Amino acid sequence: MKRITRVIGAAAAGLVLAGAAQVSAQAAGAGASAAVPTCVTGKPFLLVTVGVEITNGCSTTQRVNAEYTKGGKTFIPDKCHVLAPGEKVVTSEAIWSADRYVGLVPC
Repeated sequence: MKRITRVIGAAAAGLVLAGAAQVSAQAAGAGASAAVPTCVTGKPFLLVTVGVEITNGCSTTQRVNAEYTKGGKTFIPDKCHVLAPGEKVVTSEAIWSADRYVGLVPC
């Protein structure tokens, strides 16, 4: 029983560290995707997928896509999200397709 507790604890710690790395990556990628207005934000989360909650804080409709990497290579899925002002959408990619959320790009 103690071994199971240790394994679960180690897995949870790993997920927290991976999530922290993704938040840092989002901040770094935000400057690279300057064409997406700053009023549109992406909030990453990690389960068995690499997911992003995208929020349009702009006063106009926005068309955006999430940018990920897999093994250091850029991956942008074919999923253009059209968000009305104030709208939120959750999107995700399986861990075999993407390992890190980078930022938002226009589509």
